[in-house]
Order: sequence, then structure tokens, then C-alpha cells
Amino acid sequence: MESKHFTVSEVTRYIKQLLKNDDILNQIEVVGEISNFHHHRSGHMYFSLKDDDSKINAVMFKGNNYNLDFQPEDGQKVRAFGYIDLYVPRGEYQLYVEAMSEEGEGDLYQKFLMLKEKLEKEGLFADENKQPIPEFPKKIGLVTSAGGAAIRDIISVINRRDSRVSILVASARVQGSESVGELIESLRYLDSRDDIDLIILSRGGGSLEDLWSFNDEILAREIVEAKTPIISGVGHETDFTIADMAADLRAPTPSAAAELAVRDMVSIRNRFKNLNEQLYYKINKKVKDARKELGYILKNRIWRNPELIISDQRQEFDNISNEFSTAMENYFRDKHDEIAKLSLKLDGLSPLKILSRGYSITEKLEEDRTEVVSSVDDLKRGDLIKTLLNNGQVLSEVKKIKEASND
Repeated sequence: MESKHFTVSEVTRYIKQLLKNDDILNQIEVVGEISNFHHHRSGHMYFSLKDDDSKINAVMFKGNNYNLDFQPEDGQKVRAFGYIDLYVPRGEYQLYVEAMSEEGEGDLYQKFLMLKEKLEKEGLFADENKQPIPEFPKKIGLVTSAGGAAIRDIISVINRRDSRVSILVASARVQGSESVGELIESLRYLDSRDDIDLIILSRGGGSLEDLWSFNDEILAREIVEAKTPIISGVGHETDFTIADMAADLRAPTPSAAAELAVRDMVSIRNRFKNLNEQLYYKINKKVKDARKELGYILKNRIWRNPELIISDQRQEFDNISNEFSTAMENYFRDKHDEIAKLSLKLDGLSPLKILSRGYSITEKLEEDRTEVVSSVDDLKRGDLIKTLLNNGQVLSEVKKIKEASND
């Protein structure tokens, strides 16, 4: 029996016609979780709908998504209404969504949030659990897929920034049912070695289910308990995994993880070179300025005739001595005049001076003391008194006391 041959286009058109003639596929409602969502600048939305076992590509054109009452995003569970058709250029069938409503967040995303909350409450992501990243690691362990793009990017960046750094790759699958076990095994192996200064845990971008191995609880605990500092570089900038939160440092991409792990020695060398040139310039300028100043000093006549230093000092000493002698003479003369003035004042206040003017002082004689008499009330008949005069004294006995009258 002779077989009929078909071109690829003929087969594609035939399948497309079959899909169009199917009543169920022409008006279908599909429930699934959004992944790989992309809102194109044209306004069209491209994404996939998935469940635990399968995935279907979907598109929702601008005219249909304009009035959506929610913003679609990865992890959302939705109910999509539309039809199944074949996209001829790629020979792929896809769901053309005409209307869509929220069904609730996807199961995977819900699991992610629940695990994140649990580990946060335990303090697994706390800053005190984070180890410092070494500034100049000599050997870096890399846990990633040997066939992925991440390994090429990381090795390229590290070699460019510092070719002296050694890299030890512990290969592991980064998605699939066996990937978690391999990631943990590779991580433990590198952490057990004494020559590894830093570990990078990495893979390229992907959907939530593609990155799901890095949302494993056991892996997160291994990361926290590791004695070697760990940098995670999983997915793209917008991707966050449990491994990122458990690691000592999170990098937005694999390349960024390599940049955070290794200092750019080319830039550092250039910086040191610039600093060295600046230091040489400043030291050279200081030396030149010092030599110039020394030249000015040596031109001074004192250095040509050193005796001038001594003669100048002698003259200055003589001047100071003369000034000191003059100051002392003036000081003692002023003090002498001041003492003379005080003596005159004291002499005028002296009791002897008063007596020379015809006055006298009367003292009452007691057995063991004398007391100056200033009032007749201080005396009584029979008291012995002593009268002091300018040229002597008189001893008397009180016979009569007469008080002053007002007459």
C-alpha cells in the first residue's frame, strides 16, 4: 500500500482544522496556576497555566485583558475562558484566553509563603545567623548544574575579576525530583573541606516550579548550619527563594553572585597604582619644598659668618640686662616712696605725737593690768591712776570725781 506524504505545513494545517472543529476546545474553561507571566509592551499577555502534572501556553490579547479587575502574576491560580488553537509558525497548540478571573493563589506559592513564615518565626533568617563574606577568598566552591548557563557566567566573572582564585565545582541537578538531594549532598561535601573559603549556590532563571528545589526546608537548614559562608544566586532579580533568605548573602543573579564573591583585582591594582603615584608626587613635592627652604636658609649671612649668631645673642643679653636693672631700680624707688608716705601717715596717728601737742592719757591701775580711762564713770574714789605725758608719767589717787556740767 503506497503511503501518502505530507509537508510540515499540511500536517500543521490539518491539526489546526481538527482543533477548530472540536466543540469542547472551541469553548473551554481551564483552571491552573500562572507561571512565566510576561506583559508585553504591545499590551498582550503571555504566560503558562500549569498544575502538578502538566503545563499549557496561553496568550491573552490586549483587547481582552484591558478590563481585567486584577493584575496577573506568577503563582496566581486563575480560571481562564477561551479556546484552544494551533500557533502555526511553531506548530504549538495554546490557549487563547478571552476572559479570566482569580481562583486564588497557586498551591506552590502558598507552600512557599507557609514555609517562609514558619522559618522566619524560628529565626532561621535572622541577621545573627549570617556569616561575614571573606574579602579575598582563595578557593570558592560552586554548587550548580554542570550543563547550565550559570556555571559559565560565574566562572567567567571570577576569572575576569581575579584569575588567582580557584574554583571547585560540585555539580548537582537544579530542578526535578532528585535535585534537592543532590544540592544538599554537594553543599555538604564542599562545607566539609578545609580549603574552601566560600560557597556559591546558584542556577539560572525560571518559573516558580523550575526554582522549587531551592524552596526546600531541609536545604534551607543545611545552608544555615554550614560552617562555610554561602552566597546564593538563584534566578533573576525578581526571583526570591527560601535558599536566598537562608544564605549569608543573596545575589540577584548568578553573575552578581560571582561579583560579590570576588573583588575586582584589576580595579584594586589600578587604585593602588593611582595612590602610589599620588604618594610619590606628594613626597617629591615635600622634598623639593624642603630643599628650597634650606637653600634660603643657607644664603643667610649668619651661615656664612657663624660668629654673628654669638654677637647678636650677646647684644640681646646686654639689652635685656640693662632693661632688667632699670626696671628693678624703678621698682625699688617706687616702693621706697610708698613706704615713706605710709610712715608719715602712721606718725600722724601715733599716740606719742598726740601727747607732744599737750594732751595726756589716763590709765586705771589694776593689780595685773592697766585700762585706759575714757569716762569718769570708769573711776571711783581711791582708784590709782597713771597719767601719761609727753615727757613722763604721774601716779595719782582719785580723791574726788566731778562730772561735766551742762553749764
